[in-house]
Amino acid sequence: MSNAFDSYVYRRLREQGIEKELAFPREEYEGRVQRAIRTANDLGLDALLLTTTPSIGYVTGADTCMPPTYLAALVTADGDLVIQCAEPEVGTILRHSIVDDLIVFPWTDVASAAGAMVQLLQERGLSSAKIGMELSSPENFGPSGTDVATYQELTSLLTGLEVVDVAGEVMELRLIKSAAELDMMRAAGRISTEAALHALGVAAEGVSENEVAAEAYAFATRAGSNAMSIDPIVATGERTGLMPHLPYRNNILRAGDPVFLEMTGTVWRYNAPIMRSAVIGRPSKQVEALSVATLEVLDILFAAIKPGRTGDDIARLAVPVWKQVPDAFFHGGYGYAIGMGFQPTWTENPVYIELGGERVLEPGMTFHLAINPWVPGGEGIGFSESIVVTESGCELLTLGTGRELLRR
Repeated sequence: MSNAFDSYVYRRLREQGIEKELAFPREEYEGRVQRAIRTANDLGLDALLLTTTPSIGYVTGADTCMPPTYLAALVTADGDLVIQCAEPEVGTILRHSIVDDLIVFPWTDVASAAGAMVQLLQERGLSSAKIGMELSSPENFGPSGTDVATYQELTSLLTGLEVVDVAGEVMELRLIKSAAELDMMRAAGRISTEAALHALGVAAEGVSENEVAAEAYAFATRAGSNAMSIDPIVATGERTGLMPHLPYRNNILRAGDPVFLEMTGTVWRYNAPIMRSAVIGRPSKQVEALSVATLEVLDILFAAIKPGRTGDDIARLAVPVWKQVPDAFFHGGYGYAIGMGFQPTWTENPVYIELGGERVLEPGMTFHLAINPWVPGGEGIGFSESIVVTESGCELLTLGTGRELLRR
């Protein structure tokens, strides 16, 4: 394939050869490529043009510390596989993916990327093809799809191109986890649990939110966590009444303060998040009531989750518990799909355990059961576990330890 930009890095590494470093055996990725090809064939497409890092990473193994960067992978119905990336990404793509065929552009000239993709589609006989592109973001906290400028340039230069939105198709491939993926998530869950409990163990009067977050991050990293999908989330005191996504600040813990921590260990991009909560000294009646209700909800979920049930079936069993704390707000998402994730999120797929959730649960689906109620302007707490749906119920991917209001 010709390349309008002659990348010195790409030429040199291809000449020397580069040892692959993959999360799974190559066969795992080859199977994913074949499933992606079947998806294209089932949809009557000539190719998939993937533009979100999680999709590209899932299919090819590609990894990078800069996931918002322009990155694209072309998977044709005939089995061709090409990745387009900026020159500084060449090394990581060659090391961490099964792909050796790259089209490279200068990192300072992202405007040239769409033109290079046009050339690639022309060379592969796809200038008047029907291709699937990730044009939207089905998951609210998930990655965005193809940027508007790239889409407009492709369709204006290739007027015969027919584009179909396939934003949810690779997400669907990722929904049911393999045994190898579950092993990664169990390893992540162990790190999540141990790091969270260690970090809350240092919470005390005079300690800052930053110190709690630092302990969580340091413990997890030493225990084997790779780059986290989201930094540890720490909220204390009155900030817990503004839950759940406040960045930690240099706030100092005082007597009576609740402490909320949400985090995940990450192993080869696989996550298993956890929430734990503590209180400095004696808890308020509000915090006690929230804790009791939250832990009761989790017990209901553990007993109710099983194949064949819908998210709505399960959520309806838990809703009455909130009558115990009528002033509290709960977002209604009793569980959301997780698995492989890149910064800035560990959410994976718009499949929820919620009122109105119609998706039937299947073995191999993995969820974060994130139960974190708060009284707006008051206080809040949170407890959670990550789970996998099994043939007969569910199994914890986190360890389940420390699931109580810890007194500090």
